[in-house]
Amino acid sequence: MNKVISLILRTFFVLIILFGINFSIHTQIISTSIIKVDSVQIGDTVSVDIKVTIPSGVTLQSLDFSGYRSIENQLYNNDTIYLDKYADVEILNFGHWKHTDMGTPIPASTVKIINNDGQQTITNRITIAIYNMGVFSIPGPVVVNNENAAILPSESAMIKVFLPEKMMKQDTIAFNPIKDIMTEEADISDYLIYLYILIAIGLMAAIGYYFYKLKKKKEEEIISVIPDPILPAHEKALLALKSLSNQALWQRGYIKEYQSGLTDIIRTYLEEKYGIKAPEMTTDEISEALKNADFDKMYISDLKEILQIADLVKFAKATPQDDIHSIFMDRAVEFIKNTKEADILS
Repeated sequence: MNKVISLILRTFFVLIILFGINFSIHTQIISTSIIKVDSVQIGDTVSVDIKVTIPSGVTLQSLDFSGYRSIENQLYNNDTIYLDKYADVEILNFGHWKHTDMGTPIPASTVKIINNDGQQTITNRITIAIYNMGVFSIPGPVVVNNENAAILPSESAMIKVFLPEKMMKQDTIAFNPIKDIMTEEADISDYLIYLYILIAIGLMAAIGYYFYKLKKKKEEEIISVIPDPILPAHEKALLALKSLSNQALWQRGYIKEYQSGLTDIIRTYLEEKYGIKAPEMTTDEISEALKNADFDKMYISDLKEILQIADLVKFAKATPQDDIHSIFMDRAVEFIKNTKEADILS
């Protein structure tokens, strides 16, 4: 029994020794910062000497300065109105590390490591500036490695930041640190002005459209009231003959169509001027009807000749000489001009 207890105790002591050795190996990382001044004015540049000691068995991956964004103000609890809780700090120069962004780790490839007596040493001088008042403890960087090593507690450099003396003499209240702008979540009241503008634009557009339609309707009513000018029978006939002539029908072989058009114009003219149903009558019927109308009998022979030749072309398919078409056009125009006088007098 005593032997068993003795064996257990020996094993226990061996584990304690081994654990102690392992603990000492994985906790011997020291990161320190040294500042040679104890106080500066806001915005002054400050040189900080960085020293990191790492056991030789630990492999460095990177150095991380992002913790500088959460350096607490030691005086904040004494004055929460005019002092900021955290340091507004900026690393202006990373020294020979050639780094630029405080928020990203410095890779080991850019860090110079000196091996000495079983330890790895890293030294560098960086330049910082602090832009708010207070007392701040500036730590060393966080060491990122591939072991379970931990950073031993070490002293951080303390520094006091104050306003320039001239500013303090003028008005200490007027030069209190500028606080960040407080923002609040937007609600519907923030957008009401835009809604009112859209409604106003919509109303103006609707009113403008209403008056536009009203004006257009009035214009259409005025136009509809104005009667189309009524042309005298002879003017209508002369315009129709001119249009027929411009079509050049007989020149293109459409003789029947040309002669039909010519006689239709004359028959319509006779109907409108003398009130006889000329479009529905034969040539002889038209001659008889004109004898009872206010018609100069001297033009009956010319009229009968034009209408008879046209009837022969339309119904008997006669082929008159080419010059007869232009001659009959001229005679039709002259006939209408000569018989227009009674229309003008009426």
